[in-house]
Amino acid sequence: NSLLGASDVDNGDVLSTNLVISVHEDGGTVYKLPAWVGSEDDTEVPIADRLHLSLLHEACVTNKDAVVPWQFGSPRGDHQRQNATADNDYELINCNDSNLIETLKHCPDVDIFLPLGLRGNGYCEDAVAYAKYLDSRLLPMWVLDTKFYDDTLGREVDYHDLCPKTPMIFFNHYWDGVPDSQRWPKDKPLYLMPNIEMIELTPSHYWRVDAVLCKTHVCYDRVTRWYEENGNPRNASVFFTKHTSSDQAEFAKQRLGNDLIAPKDFSNVKFVHTAGTSVWKGTRELVDCWVMSSGMPQLDVYIDDSSYNFLFPQTYQRRLDRARSPVHINRGMLDPQDFSKLTAEAAFFMCPSRSEGYGHYINQARASGGVVITTDAHPMNELVVSSDMGVLIPTKSQHNPKMLLGGKYNGEHGLKDPDGLLVRYNSRGLCTAVRDFISSTTTEQRAAMGARARQQYHQDTKHFARSMQKLREFTRN
Repeated sequence: NSLLGASDVDNGDVLSTNLVISVHEDGGTVYKLPAWVGSEDDTEVPIADRLHLSLLHEACVTNKDAVVPWQFGSPRGDHQRQNATADNDYELINCNDSNLIETLKHCPDVDIFLPLGLRGNGYCEDAVAYAKYLDSRLLPMWVLDTKFYDDTLGREVDYHDLCPKTPMIFFNHYWDGVPDSQRWPKDKPLYLMPNIEMIELTPSHYWRVDAVLCKTHVCYDRVTRWYEENGNPRNASVFFTKHTSSDQAEFAKQRLGNDLIAPKDFSNVKFVHTAGTSVWKGTRELVDCWVMSSGMPQLDVYIDDSSYNFLFPQTYQRRLDRARSPVHINRGMLDPQDFSKLTAEAAFFMCPSRSEGYGHYINQARASGGVVITTDAHPMNELVVSSDMGVLIPTKSQHNPKMLLGGKYNGEHGLKDPDGLLVRYNSRGLCTAVRDFISSTTTEQRAAMGARARQQYHQDTKHFARSMQKLREFTRN
């Protein structure tokens, strides 16, 4: 059941790529894994596999109520067109499809619950990574609520009849009452992917599940200690899986063509900051730095209107008008293609988050080969692990008494820890980090930092792929 390295298999070329083989005893099942998954060297995740993840993500956010299976846009079977689109749209399953029951009864090792309300950029990033590397599928709510007529059995069945023992991944507290349904099978396992800073997560969420999938080491550490302190009635296993994100820079190159993508310029320092709908990206501290300090490079901020209005009072516009350094606020959500192009072309990414569940926008910056400035705290510094691949801003820990694992929870069963899950820092410290970076690095050194960050993205993706293989083995054993 162990994962073999590429050097352990002679002539493993049995499809169109080198493969390693992991043999399972139950029923003679054989999984064929690409050789790059087991490589410990600088081997990169192939472009086709990175494109696959981007196509799954695009399908997730645009086909919000469809079943999205791993087969969509997969390089297995050559389902990618030259224009970086998928040639098998028929794999996306809707509630009125004629072959619905035949498709749903092919249960994967693990299913993924992703209802309509979670089909945005962030949760789709989380979900499609599981779908791809578990050979799984994203299930909307209607799949669990609908009865289907089975011609073979001559009666109506539902999803729980079809896949009664298939574990299901739930994201944070978004369970939507599914495990409380009378139809939920008694022995059907629950897997939880927590963003441990979410204040909605309660002891009952952790006590009800059979496995916890931790994207970050701080999650693994705190969840493990929490179970030790508060009990683990279902003997839940905690996995440190790492995670991955779609490579939006490569997606832009494949979809638009290299000719339409300007090369990164590491000689001319200017920063982009994509806050989107989040108010925890350090946007206010960042903009304050530029407003109050002279001599800073160009800063372009992309932020949703609702987040901007929450962080900045109307009177702040007067300060922006008199900013001592050039800062431009772009309000409203970027078009996905514009975001991909921006990520591909930008060389310097400002990501001073105060809190993250994982940090997809940091990871996408890494994948692009850009230089990332982020905060020196978990989990941000799990992505930028040293000054060789980015810039880390000094921070101080801050507690939130509403966070169960935050160190100073104001209810029962909270984890005790001297460090909180929020960070704080002042604009002056951020400005100092930026100035020190610019003054102490050459163009070549900055490009090398970006290259090392990109290399770490590939290493982490391979780690995640191996973790998903181990999770499949866990479910079968």
